[in-house]
Amino acid sequence: MERDGRGVSALLGLDGFVVCAQLLDGARGEWWRAVETTEDRGWCPACGVRAVGHGRRRVVIRDLPLADRPVVLVWAKRLWRCAEPACPTLTWSEESDQIASRAVLTERACGEIARRVGPAEHSVARAARDFGVSWHAAMAAVRDHGRPRVDHLAGLGTPRAVGLDETSFLAATAERPTLLVTGIVDLDTRRLVDVLPARSADAVTDWVASKPAP
Repeated sequence: MERDGRGVSALLGLDGFVVCAQLLDGARGEWWRAVETTEDRGWCPACGVRAVGHGRRRVVIRDLPLADRPVVLVWAKRLWRCAEPACPTLTWSEESDQIASRAVLTERACGEIARRVGPAEHSVARAARDFGVSWHAAMAAVRDHGRPRVDHLAGLGTPRAVGLDETSFLAATAERPTLLVTGIVDLDTRRLVDVLPARSADAVTDWVASKPAP
């Protein structure tokens, strides 16, 4: 694959990143892509002196599927060292707004999982399978990206009537009972407003009490 920045970066779609190599893991049915950032210079965040390269550390993260196959990014993350002997900052690693520290998924992958489980009405299990992650990782993406949208009903308008949809969310295992949830639904728009991790009158009463009276 070509390594000239702009063409490859456009192919990946993550600003500031280029693809260095890729291969299809036939056994797992996954694309693996080796990526790195285009910025090859760094400055000390404490004193501003130009940094010296201090090696790399590989970070594995999941991204958007490609041709209906999960994608794994292997980011060769640059490590930097301050060249100023008097500076208290020794070493650090580069960061990206598109890949959070210790994240399992890129930010855009989290957003896409939330969209699929929300407006597209896919199951969490299906989204997890499409992205090659665990159910819990997919659900965390839904929660983290979806919660700000439902924290305030004003963003959805004021429902004239809401309904309750009780669902078995996770089957029982030897370690835990069946997980039941209650969905709050706007009956006019048929839109899911919120999900309560319980099935009880108290949970619904507390939810209603926490919202503005109108």
